Amino acid sequence: MSVRVKNAEQLIDKLPLPSEAVGTAKLSVSGKGSMLIENHCGIVSYGDSVIEIDCRNMRIRVRGDGLRLKAMDKNDMLISGRLMCIELE
Repeated sequence: MSVRVKNAEQLIDKLPLPSEAVGTAKLSVSGKGSMLIENHCGIVSYGDSVIEIDCRNMRIRVRGDGLRLKAMDKNDMLISGRLMCIELE
């Protein structure tokens, strides 16, 4: 991890701001069927059983069955399907 990223993370921890205000990814899971990811940087890989998303200083890997990208814009994406596992790397 670069010094710049480490310093930014330390600053985020000390400021009274919500982390999504400074670009950190925010995940919202609704049951086992949908997931909203805010502040993403794009899709790394896409398939019906695994979707991998770049989120600046981490990667999110969603595993499941029948996964599909239901909606996506510059900042947010909605994934639907049977969610089984969410990995943060």
